[in-house]
Amino acid sequence: MKTIPRRRLIPIITDLAEYRQAANNTISYTNEMIARYGDVCEVSFTGIKNYFIHDPEVIKEILTAQGPKMKRTTLFRAFRKFLGYGLFTSDGDYHKRQRRLIKPAFYPQRIEEYASIMVACADEEMNNWKVGETINVNQAMTRITLKVITRAMFGSGMENDLIEVVGKDLAAAFGLMNTIVQNPFYVYCLDKGIQIPIIKEFFTQKAKLDKVINGIIGAYRDDESKNKTRKDLLSMLMEARDEDTGTGMTNEQIRDEVMTFFIAGHETTTLALTWTLYLLGKHPEIANQCYEEVKATIRDRLPKASDYGSLHVTRNIFKESLRLYPPAWTFAREPIEDVVIHDYHFPKGSCLWTVTYILHRSEKYFHNPEEFIPARWDEEKIKDIPKYAYFPFGGGNRMCIGEGFAWMEGILVLATIASRFRLQLPPGFSTSINPVFSLKTKDPVMMKVLEN
Repeated sequence: MKTIPRRRLIPIITDLAEYRQAANNTISYTNEMIARYGDVCEVSFTGIKNYFIHDPEVIKEILTAQGPKMKRTTLFRAFRKFLGYGLFTSDGDYHKRQRRLIKPAFYPQRIEEYASIMVACADEEMNNWKVGETINVNQAMTRITLKVITRAMFGSGMENDLIEVVGKDLAAAFGLMNTIVQNPFYVYCLDKGIQIPIIKEFFTQKAKLDKVINGIIGAYRDDESKNKTRKDLLSMLMEARDEDTGTGMTNEQIRDEVMTFFIAGHETTTLALTWTLYLLGKHPEIANQCYEEVKATIRDRLPKASDYGSLHVTRNIFKESLRLYPPAWTFAREPIEDVVIHDYHFPKGSCLWTVTYILHRSEKYFHNPEEFIPARWDEEKIKDIPKYAYFPFGGGNRMCIGEGFAWMEGILVLATIASRFRLQLPPGFSTSINPVFSLKTKDPVMMKVLEN
């Protein structure tokens, strides 16, 4: 059995000295521990067996072969108070069943049917832009992605004014969750339902969202005869049946998956697009390559699903952005029994942490890892990097079920923007990361709209 290097733990003293740094400066703290102890190391705190894992082969085993022996950690399970038992928060056989039921909704042919929605939502947003004005990219991408996931989920079942209300309630609830997960006391109160003010406010926002979502589900139930002719995600969830038992999902189960899709299909794609446009603003020569490709491929029309495979440069740009700024920047697993992975022993109940952001920027796997180089994905040697050195959508049985949807949306929205306008950063503008639950920009990305 291999010995796992470990940081010396002095009970209470180590906690006081390092816990706040580990919680609030996770990336820099983790980098420091990796540099000192290696890619697999123990960084425990009093009462918490904690391991940092940044070896792609060990990560692969955690997410694949050993996946059935893992569950969500306490921190991630706290999200059940918001998302219920959707794909993001559930474990074990329940997660397996739900994934099997939902998977047909994200087959490639289904995703292609949503391409026109993605393009239309981006085009509608740009109808409000004027050449010479400065736009808040974070807000603009939020409006686009919220409309996309709402129309894909409900078809024409939600009006624009209601979409705006839901968007504000989602942003408020998710902002509260970001605040809560950074404070262990808040997490404890949320888990136990202790009604301190921030927890009470959170449940108030959740109740607003539940009322809207449950109302739409109820309306669909009242008119199920139409579900067979609809092609939206909600109809597919309601029509889904277990192959073994023939049973479908309850209203509560559907609500949990709807909320999960809202967050996964809205927040993460918003951030991916925002970071990509920021990077293009910082590298106008690469932005020109994108504009030229879109002009040659799209010409004087809007993009469509059949263009997706032809937008090679645009795909590389989006892929490289996801390397530098993966919205899901970290993940953790808890073994439900003692496990041995590549001769490392990890005890039951321990916490296995990986910071994807760090792995994506490792010089072991990427040359000039801090630089934005979309063309690296055309290089022959990129094929030799370990599969789990780059995995912005997770892996194994918990790989994001909407990965194909996210790729289609990201590339087509970028192409739609590039077909109409150019966006320019103010001279000297730069921002840094704000790693809360997802990888946000520290400052709003403000860009000037220019003629294409």
